[in-house]
Amino acid sequence: MEREDIEIMVSENQIAFDFQNLGKIEEESSLISQSLVKAKNFDWIKEEVLFVVVKAKREQLSKDFSSLNLCGKSMLEWVLMAGSECEQVVLHDSDDIFQSVRAIATNKKIIAVFYTDTPLLDKMTFNKICDYFSSRNMNFLQLKRGFIVKSEFIKGNYYFAQGASLYDDNNLFVVEDAKSLNYASGLLYNKIISYHIKNGVIIFGEKTVFIDADVEIESGVIIYPNNIIKGQSIIESDCVLESGNIIIDSIISNGCTVCHSYIQNSKLSPGKTIQPFTKIVNEEI
Repeated sequence: MEREDIEIMVSENQIAFDFQNLGKIEEESSLISQSLVKAKNFDWIKEEVLFVVVKAKREQLSKDFSSLNLCGKSMLEWVLMAGSECEQVVLHDSDDIFQSVRAIATNKKIIAVFYTDTPLLDKMTFNKICDYFSSRNMNFLQLKRGFIVKSEFIKGNYYFAQGASLYDDNNLFVVEDAKSLNYASGLLYNKIISYHIKNGVIIFGEKTVFIDADVEIESGVIIYPNNIIKGQSIIESDCVLESGNIIIDSIISNGCTVCHSYIQNSKLSPGKTIQPFTKIVNEEI
């Protein structure tokens, strides 16, 4: 059995990490008047749960499906981020995934298994699943895609999955063809756009603006339609991105105005105005 141990370092300022809490923030804001509501404590999860991701195969979409880029991150990275606080193991798919999981040496009490074809899985959904499993003192829980099981139970039982309870969630949406891939991509882009708008970024024509997950944009930036911002770009405050720009892995310092230009691996000094049809690659100006 092939196995890879993966450690994903996610810095605190990465939007792909932060915006997963967007729904949680909205939910909590609706409960402000209920002063006796106590937030659940999920700290136990990082100590007790082994987070396993199985590399799903979808050769009709890509021969290396798990590395397929979706909003600036691979399918594998999206799923791994949901369990970023846990010890993580990545497995290749197999005909007997239960046997592959049994072969993992771990001292964790619980093993949670997910697949790379569920890129909408986020930390909040993962925590909810673990809470559901633990609060009911379950041995095995079949998910719409994947499963969660006690380590001792899976090592001592070989025929247990049939007839098991099924847990479903919209964020366990499975990407299995081009249509579902486009749907998942659209939802992720909407999350990214919503995150920036809530942080004070003004976006006109948001359906035509595409921003990768790790892009940082400061409050007060104005973005007009038909802009693409990719990679680990940084757009500082008071910038104006007129229509038609492609910005990749670049820093646009505060107060800059950019119009219909291509900028890659570059840095603009504060207050620069870039005229239409300018191409800037590997430069600092």
